[in-house]
Amino acid sequence: MVRTMIGVDSTGASCIKIMKSNADDPRTTPDSQRAKFLYNSKFTIQASIADMEKCNQISRPGLNDSAQVYYHPAGANASNYQKMEGSGGGHSLWLYRNSVFPALRYDVPLFDWKQKKGGGGNRYNQMMVHWHDSGKYYHGRGGYYEVGNARQPGWMKNYAGNTSKYGPMTYGTFAEITVFDKIDAFNKFQSREKRLVVWNLPGDSAAVDEAPALAPNGRKTIKITPSAMKIAKPGYDVETATAAQLAFDSTRVPVKVIKAADIALPAGVSSYDTGIALPDMVALDVHFYSGSTVMYPTNPTNLDFGAEYWFDGSRIYFDATQSMRARFMLYLEDNSAPTSGNYKIWRQFNDGTQDVVQFLRPGAANPPSWADIIIDTRWPAVQILAEGYFDVAAGNDVITDVIFDGAGMFPMVKYITTHGPGSKFDIGSWAAIYKLPYVKRLKYTYSGQSHAGESSYCELTANRARFRTFRGNVGDYYQGDDLDWRTSGAYPPTGIRYFIFGIPA
Repeated sequence: MVRTMIGVDSTGASCIKIMKSNADDPRTTPDSQRAKFLYNSKFTIQASIADMEKCNQISRPGLNDSAQVYYHPAGANASNYQKMEGSGGGHSLWLYRNSVFPALRYDVPLFDWKQKKGGGGNRYNQMMVHWHDSGKYYHGRGGYYEVGNARQPGWMKNYAGNTSKYGPMTYGTFAEITVFDKIDAFNKFQSREKRLVVWNLPGDSAAVDEAPALAPNGRKTIKITPSAMKIAKPGYDVETATAAQLAFDSTRVPVKVIKAADIALPAGVSSYDTGIALPDMVALDVHFYSGSTVMYPTNPTNLDFGAEYWFDGSRIYFDATQSMRARFMLYLEDNSAPTSGNYKIWRQFNDGTQDVVQFLRPGAANPPSWADIIIDTRWPAVQILAEGYFDVAAGNDVITDVIFDGAGMFPMVKYITTHGPGSKFDIGSWAAIYKLPYVKRLKYTYSGQSHAGESSYCELTANRARFRTFRGNVGDYYQGDDLDWRTSGAYPPTGIRYFIFGIPA
């Protein structure tokens, strides 16, 4: 059984620590040796997910019922809804205000859309590359290749809807889909089936709202009762601690990585067995890459790249365009109600292969549900190895390096790109929008520019994240029906908010 400590460590701090190896003493191992801890309540940033939302049609209006708008909660209207759906023709729009996520502590969060393939089924495909063209090109002489992230919506600031029924919002996001999602070739990455993952981490230039650990001062930091389990960071009174001062409690559960791996994928269909019967509400962060350098969101030079993935039983299935590698973390976020009972908060058992310790929400049933589990020693908590924000400079292939200590860790990168004012004719306008990163490569190179201005990607190694941006490049280069070559403007990022996640390797 892994070594677990609830109490005072050698620095005098009251804390909870769970070690990766039984050879390490949780009381005396320095906190700086991050790779030795599956969980440490003394770490300043404690990553958590504010919500994981299944995004499907809230109601099911007729496909041609263009006048129907559904506000939630019941009785809400355009000025005070938390989320709404408006449908009509072949189009549907969902809008989410920040208020729909009660645990969210940031105006603009780190977020992710997990897009399923159209036509039914359970395949996620937004990490694939697609060639986009339209009627403005002469015999296909133009266009660009882009990752599916490009078609996913962003987080908006000061949104004004293009109709009064949408209403304004200070912060929130939207999902634009087509009800005709069986025609996936024409509605690429816009089916009605998505998962919205909202992290309690900032997605803009705001500082992380986490209190630093204080020197031991005699305050009580651990509270375990039949109705509450709360752990404050060292130096804060657990009875009065704010969300920023808590390491975790029954309502702020650390992000659990129920499986992580870096595996070789052959071309075509293959699978990876997690050993766990996977529930519906899981999210996979995955980097598909080749060679020794991880590239996110995709390989920027190989345009026939990526893989669809899906879950079935205990397995993750992949359908890869060619042989490649997949580095992934699989998160569990069960936002269903906890069970009811009088089970103890400390559970020890053997799962058939290893001894396990669980911290449970007070009053759980026996056996507990996924939602009852706060910490499980099989599943390391996400650590933040580096985080920050930087402005994107103009230029073609501008490099920004972030150096971090990844010794003994399994790192992955997540980032959000900041964009200025904009609008979409069927949505509305915004003062700023924050989007998932994507690679956008021109079919024809323009003045040495192979990437469009919106394009960005990150090269990740064991101790460096190298961001490459192309602000100032054109958005497209193509030949029109008049046979003249022309360019179109880009909507480039002006800033990048990044996080380097890690768990012990």
